[in-house]
Amino acid sequence: MLSNDVVLVTDDASFTTVFQSAPGVESHNFLQLSADELLGELNRLSTSLVILDASMASADACELIPVIRRAMPECAVLMVADCADRDHAVRAISEGAADYLVRPVSSDVLGRKIRELVVAPEKEFLVAAAPATRHAVQLAKRAAVTDASILITGESGTGKEVFSRYIHQTSARKKQPFVAVNCAAIPEAMLESILFGHEKGAFTGATSRKSGKFEQADGGTLFLDEVAEMPLEQQAKLLRVLQEREVERLGGQEPVKINVRVLSATNRDLRKQVELGLFREDLYYRLNVFPLHLSPLRERREDILPLVKKMISELSHETGQPRIELSPVAAECLQHYSWPGNVRELGNVVQRACVLKRSWVILPSDLMLPDSNDFMSAESQPHVEEGKVVAVPEEYSTLGAAEQSQLNQAKLPGPARKREEWNQLFRVLSRNNGHRSRTAEELGMTTRMLRYKLAQLREAGLNVDDLIESKASA
Repeated sequence: MLSNDVVLVTDDASFTTVFQSAPGVESHNFLQLSADELLGELNRLSTSLVILDASMASADACELIPVIRRAMPECAVLMVADCADRDHAVRAISEGAADYLVRPVSSDVLGRKIRELVVAPEKEFLVAAAPATRHAVQLAKRAAVTDASILITGESGTGKEVFSRYIHQTSARKKQPFVAVNCAAIPEAMLESILFGHEKGAFTGATSRKSGKFEQADGGTLFLDEVAEMPLEQQAKLLRVLQEREVERLGGQEPVKINVRVLSATNRDLRKQVELGLFREDLYYRLNVFPLHLSPLRERREDILPLVKKMISELSHETGQPRIELSPVAAECLQHYSWPGNVRELGNVVQRACVLKRSWVILPSDLMLPDSNDFMSAESQPHVEEGKVVAVPEEYSTLGAAEQSQLNQAKLPGPARKREEWNQLFRVLSRNNGHRSRTAEELGMTTRMLRYKLAQLREAGLNVDDLIESKASA
């Protein structure tokens, strides 16, 4: 799967230059294709935005729009034309284009439009490498196009709010408010006022009228987290709001019409709560029109390393630090842990490791997991289980067999932690095809410091010069 935030479909080099100079475009993954290349890659492509150049002689850009939308329903299409043509613009919009711009387009306008149409590439991106997660995403997409109430279930920390935001962003309500309420975090005496609002003088301290969360979410989506913790009295009032599609503020006399899609979530067995008399059965059926269950992280281990990669990228971007690497042994350690706190616990571990690391490499000791000590003695050796070497994902091991053999045979200087730093330097050098400036930049060091470290590796018997020469000529 080719994953990019923005795909530019053009054969005009000058338009590509305008695109690349647009403010903020450097923060997005970018791919340029011709019309024929787009059609050839469409089944493997995943993107938030396709920018179509209407001046291409090789294809009718308007005819491409429905083809793109069928292959990627969640993808936005932006058309850029040579001149203002009302009929052409109407056709493009009717075919499914999100917007229509006319040349000359300034880089500022293009940058602003890209920011509007690309859905938060870092924060809203859903990691779905495991089959169970991919299945949940497909169900969420199918449910998003309806207005049905969705009940998201799963253990605490599995990402229920992340999924609710994804459903909102892929629905027709995405340009309207998304309002989240944690029912367990609000005192019982305040819950009614917060959900439904109140009039001036409704209670002591109510000095003015205040809209509730339902009114704030009007036209959009209201997410009720931990809905099982809602008291029975408020459950009855919530049921009435869902049935009548109107709220009555506390202390008010006139109902207020609302248009809200309700998503709810719980880590409890809501059917069992109904049997125990702790949750209204009629409300349960009203909320559970479309059930969506999220598996715990221990049952979808394929998601762990992609999640870690995303988390590290976000932390590096927020702090302005150089790119941080995860050592292969640390990656294996993460995959073997049981994750009782699910994705929330994983995020805490990654954040802590980024603070504790003493170099650009995260090692097992930085993770501080209960069983990470079992991996410490193997930091510079592959882990063997039942006579087989456990495979490390490709993004964490980019060396060929000969290069890895050379690295394993080299007598690298220093303790285990230092040897893993040497290993990582070699891997980054390999990934950058022996390019020293790019390697130094990625590792957050000067080129002079990198040369010094390479000299140390040569003294240790590692044939670095051959690696650089072979990679540079590849």
